[in-house]
Amino acid sequence: MSRKARETRWDNFVTVASEDGFEKGDRIARLIHLLRMFQAAPGGLSTRLIADRLGVSQRSVQRDIGALEFELQVPFYRANGRWVVREEYWLRPIAFSLQEAIGLLLSARLMLRHADKADAHTAAAYEKLAAVLPEPLRQPLANAAFGLSAKPMNPTYSRVFGVLATAWAERRQVDIRYQTAPDKTRRIWPLFLEPGWFGHSCYLLAWDQAARAPRVFKVERILDARLRDERFENPKGFSVDEQLKSAWGIWGSSDPVEADLIFQPDVAARVRETIWHPSQVLEELPGGRLRMTLRIGHWLEIRHWVLGWGGSCEVVRPVELRRAVTDAVTEMARTYGVLAATEFRRLVAEHEELVSGVRTRRAARARRAG
Repeated sequence: MSRKARETRWDNFVTVASEDGFEKGDRIARLIHLLRMFQAAPGGLSTRLIADRLGVSQRSVQRDIGALEFELQVPFYRANGRWVVREEYWLRPIAFSLQEAIGLLLSARLMLRHADKADAHTAAAYEKLAAVLPEPLRQPLANAAFGLSAKPMNPTYSRVFGVLATAWAERRQVDIRYQTAPDKTRRIWPLFLEPGWFGHSCYLLAWDQAARAPRVFKVERILDARLRDERFENPKGFSVDEQLKSAWGIWGSSDPVEADLIFQPDVAARVRETIWHPSQVLEELPGGRLRMTLRIGHWLEIRHWVLGWGGSCEVVRPVELRRAVTDAVTEMARTYGVLAATEFRRLVAEHEELVSGVRTRRAARARRAG
């Protein structure tokens, strides 16, 4: 097989057609079963033995082995007429309690809902975990893995993410080009990768060598990333946990902003039942209202969250956030053809001024006439 073909990443299980007419779900189940068979046979298996056990043709088995090799990067080699999986591929024996296994499944479901791009590596990780889970939980986790691999592909993102992950793990410097200045090359030290719980995004926290300060980059906006041989050590005194401690999403700060929000009774119960941020303090107010006080890295990160509550949330402070929400509400009113409160008050004031002027002129004419 050519080098180009070997480097091609197939990111879902339906790339290789099944001659036996299996539906997608059946094919996934067969690949998982085949992987488990190899795990139980460290000395390897022949295609004839596998075909007999699965009730399929040897040609179909060859295709399934090819799918495992190229889709999940399972490292096979041939020995004494058998296909053998290299020992280092397998997880060391591990036992999960039922609660632990369900935790893994829930994390996979969360990842499936968060990701909007194909992720072959994470899918492969879940496939390996599925092989050691109890039977009732195995298929849901395998389905989550399939869902991740079947999402739309973004080759640039996958390549950039791979470079950043390698650089982070090996503490190597990286040259990147970013969307805001595509012609400029920036030398960075990848310090952390953080998924954003909003916007289906992933963020890189890195040390910018030129700025000599930490910076946040949205991975989806990195146009190119080149791994360098130079290594780095974490900046002295720098802590990822401290950097992100005040962040609502990804923007941390050593000087957090205090936000004060008031929620109306119709949403107060919903607000109470969730810890939205570690710094939150709740205070009951008369009439069933609820006050929330937060200390966050930047007010801009909670703007969309506040707007999501509609008229049931009022910003008291900071003034910048209150103004931003007011402006957004005014724009929405204009979009939907609704007269905004500020515009209404302006028109009323103009009307009152006009009426007052008319009355004044009438009174003056009456006095002259008298």
